[in-house]
Amino acid sequence: MLTNLSLRQFKNFEKASLALGPFTLLIGTNASGKSNVRDAFRFLHGISRGYSLAEIMGEKYVEGGVLQWQGIRGGTREATYFGSETFALTAEISDNYKAPASYAIEVSPGIRLSKPRVVRESLRVGNKAYFQYPPADKNSLGVNVPSANPHRPMLAQIAEQQDWQAQALIDCARESMGGIRSMRFLDLNAEAMRRPSFPGQTILGDRGENLSSVLQTICEDSRQKQAIIEWIRELTPMDACDFDFIPDQMGRILLTLLEENGRKTSAYSASEGTLRFLAMIAALMGPDPAKFYFFEELENGLHPARLHLLIRLMERKAFEGNIQIVATTHSPQLLGFLSKKSLDHASLLYRFPGTSQGRVKRVVDIPDARRLIAEHGISHLHESGWFEDAMFFLDDVEETE
Repeated sequence: MLTNLSLRQFKNFEKASLALGPFTLLIGTNASGKSNVRDAFRFLHGISRGYSLAEIMGEKYVEGGVLQWQGIRGGTREATYFGSETFALTAEISDNYKAPASYAIEVSPGIRLSKPRVVRESLRVGNKAYFQYPPADKNSLGVNVPSANPHRPMLAQIAEQQDWQAQALIDCARESMGGIRSMRFLDLNAEAMRRPSFPGQTILGDRGENLSSVLQTICEDSRQKQAIIEWIRELTPMDACDFDFIPDQMGRILLTLLEENGRKTSAYSASEGTLRFLAMIAALMGPDPAKFYFFEELENGLHPARLHLLIRLMERKAFEGNIQIVATTHSPQLLGFLSKKSLDHASLLYRFPGTSQGRVKRVVDIPDARRLIAEHGISHLHESGWFEDAMFFLDDVEETE
């Protein structure tokens, strides 16, 4: 599990650190930096897939001209803070280690018509440095990767080695890559979720493709099927009692919801909110879920009175220990449904009016926040803009002292 993400000179963040838990909710106004945090996670994910820096920030095509990877928004020209020469990301990882691992990379994106390249990179586990590039001095631990390419992250190059003496380093690099490889960034689209799919297509696409076939696979377990039906009955006015997966002439299946009165509602005519909720269920309960999910604006398409169901689902899957979730929201109502455990990992992203510098603060670390949340409720404080106002005042005081 990722426990912390630090950003330096990245996008609109000069210097920021985001604490992460099993379920981390990000709040803040538009253009505060929530999508830039998503880009930072995607950058790490691109490293784990073995891409070059140019591919991570640009695009990756495979044979036949198929787009395999869509680059970081803004490409190389907008990757750094106010045109800085480099940016740096540090990820703290706790999975499968006797001690926490820390992976750091500093990149020159090549804004002066040069190719992006690695400036510095390191991997530590506890107090032990497994590699550092380049070596700080002749006595420090450096890395001499066979056929090293400075335009690709060293972590990926080390993990690819097969016949090399530094086996402990290779194993550690592969384990670190595993901590950031299993990531999904869902951007659900109603049209994609309504398309029929073939049985056996059990991976939900990032836009919600294969929704029908993934749900069919989940529903092979009668207990999971009944749980989903109960979710739908609570979420909508529908008196749902069963699912049907109707094949077309090509063998593709389409989800159909059955009600007690005999009414049938196919995915073609189901509401977008219902489909979004079913897609999130399919992602989290499917046969091969990712270890990390990033959801933007969880509340989209859902009635405010039903948001508690979504939070209940997210928290249940996250606190089971196998899935980590980071999500953004603009909804004060949704915040009000957070458990105390999740509230500890809710963070405010904000920036001063008239500036573009993003900042990050855990909600519970804002002075007096816990007391005011207990007295007035987090929904009211968020809706009134109290969190941003408190940080503006606090930062003003710190700057004048």
